[in-house]
Amino acid sequence: MKRAFGVIELLISFLLLSIIIAGFMHMTLMQMQDGQLQHTKLEDAQQHANEMIDDIENIRQKHLEYNDNLLGE
Repeated sequence: MKRAFGVIELLISFLLLSIIIAGFMHMTLMQMQDGQLQHTKLEDAQQHANEMIDDIENIRQKHLEYNDNLLGE
């Protein structure tokens, strides 16, 4: 009897885990633009992420240059 109860708990936990993962994947592939939900391809989301990373690196570089200019003067 104990063994059967463990199997049922295991199946329920797998079901809940798959629902959570599916919900997360659904949220990451949808973006809000212009007040309307739009489905995006994974490649589009990756491109957007890469652009954001490039922007952050540019800001970091400008900040370092600014600090160097302040210390150099």
